[in-house]
Amino acid sequence: MKRRPLPPFFAAALIALWPAPLWAHASEQGFVLLLPTGAYTVAGTLAVVFSLVLVTVLSPRVLAVLFRARRLSFSLNWPAGQMAISILGTVVFLALVYIGLQGPTDPQNNLLPLTLWTVWWVGLFVVQGLVADVWRWINPWTGVHQLLAGGSAPLLRLPERWGAWPAVAVFLMFQGFILADVAPNDPDRLALFALGYWVFTLAGMILCGSERWLAQVECFTVLFALIGRLRPVQAGGQGRYGFAGWRAVVEAPLHPSHAVFCLVILASGSFDGLHETFWWLAQIGINPLAFPGRSAVVMPTLVGLYAANAALITVFALAVWVGLVAVRRWGGGQAPGFGVAFNSFAIAILPIALGYHFAHYFVTFLVQIQYVAATLADPLARGWNLFGLGAVRVTTGFLNTQDTVRVIWITQAAAVVASHILSVLMTHHLAAGFVQKNRDLIALQIGLSLLMIAYTIFGLWLLASPRGV
Repeated sequence: MKRRPLPPFFAAALIALWPAPLWAHASEQGFVLLLPTGAYTVAGTLAVVFSLVLVTVLSPRVLAVLFRARRLSFSLNWPAGQMAISILGTVVFLALVYIGLQGPTDPQNNLLPLTLWTVWWVGLFVVQGLVADVWRWINPWTGVHQLLAGGSAPLLRLPERWGAWPAVAVFLMFQGFILADVAPNDPDRLALFALGYWVFTLAGMILCGSERWLAQVECFTVLFALIGRLRPVQAGGQGRYGFAGWRAVVEAPLHPSHAVFCLVILASGSFDGLHETFWWLAQIGINPLAFPGRSAVVMPTLVGLYAANAALITVFALAVWVGLVAVRRWGGGQAPGFGVAFNSFAIAILPIALGYHFAHYFVTFLVQIQYVAATLADPLARGWNLFGLGAVRVTTGFLNTQDTVRVIWITQAAAVVASHILSVLMTHHLAAGFVQKNRDLIALQIGLSLLMIAYTIFGLWLLASPRGV
């Protein structure tokens, strides 16, 4: 199949604007398993019940014990090993780019979009939040930067007052690309974008210093650092472990840019699900049974994405403000300032983002990871059988069996409800750091509790809604 190159100017412009190192959106979701009404209703009811019980009954002293961290007997600091693995990650990345350019043109048979989307975005996102800080080891820039510019002083310095606002902007551009671009999974296109951003990021690290650039501009390093604060085990530095989210509540309040980033993660992930639903397509005048193609919805998708982010930030700010007003007028206690409250409570939104990410992509992952294994056997379509994976056959039979489907439904609903409970626990603990009386504690969380309940039910509705994209 003959490839059509992008126009040089267009390609250069897109590479310059491309905000993600090597990752694209999932292939079009051909495997959708809708959450049934019964599971949706039960999970939503549980979310409401648990919220009411936890907010009104749970003692702050219990939470203080729950979120207390304990020291690990080991740590995972190994600079030489980390550098070597990062360089290996760079080699793998460059190999994937080569496969993207020279391998099959079908995204479902090309290892670049399959690996980067299924393994990296869907899988690593969850691993970072629950298991281990894998990104710190496989980051494809740190090892190469150490070889090229290790020890040398940066030529420029990013203003510290900028915080992570550049990373927020980059992440929003990334989301715009994966949701609105006409062909975000085309292997050629993805390879060019990936390589362009990799060069851009490496150049930025050399000019401005790796630590500052990764902390302020490279959106996925910031993203994974925020999500990683939810992990029960924190093995870097002086390793500690505790209840999920213990590090997040200890390190609150966040910088305003990090607080907004937390909300952007949730809003963007939610719109990813929303823009596929029949409801959204009806709002923009598209017949879901005769979808005209991505090129017809580029602008509505972009407008919807950025409007969704603005809306969640506004509603979250309003929820925080409602709690502060409730404390001052009806609780009788001293409430914290709005900025401190906003920057503290924002981190408690992340569990809902992680839970929905898992539930939204669970079925897709179960299918797509099989394609990854099958394609790994012959990445360039030359008749190879690497690692003996040539015998792998993709199956969706588990979607046709009642028992396995029921397990999938329960897993999705449980992930959403469990993440909601963790968010409520974190919010309750953070609120207890601001007020002393139980009446004030409940008042401070009124707005946030309502928002979390509504958003969790909204996430379940997304899982239960028919999709047309």
